[in-house]
Amino acid sequence: MVTGKVVGNAPGATVADVAWLKLQAVTGGGQFAAATTIQRLNTKGGASSASCGTSGELTAAPYAADYVFLSKPQSSK
Repeated sequence: MVTGKVVGNAPGATVADVAWLKLQAVTGGGQFAAATTIQRLNTKGGASSASCGTSGELTAAPYAADYVFLSKPQSSK
C-alpha cells in the first residue's frame, strides 16, 4: 500500500474522464517502499454526471486508468 499527496493535475481527455494526477509518495511499504512519485494517466470515465440527491447517498462512477510508480535510482556506493 502507498499513500500520496497531490502535487499536480491535468484534465482528463473528455469531461467524462477524471483528472490525471501527479502525487508525491508520502508513505509506502512492501513493493511500494521505494516509490517517490505516483502518476494516474490515461483515465477513462469516473466523472459523475449525477447530482447528490440525499445527504449521505453514494453514487458510483467507474473508471479505468494507468498508474505509474516511480522511484529514484539507488546509489552504487
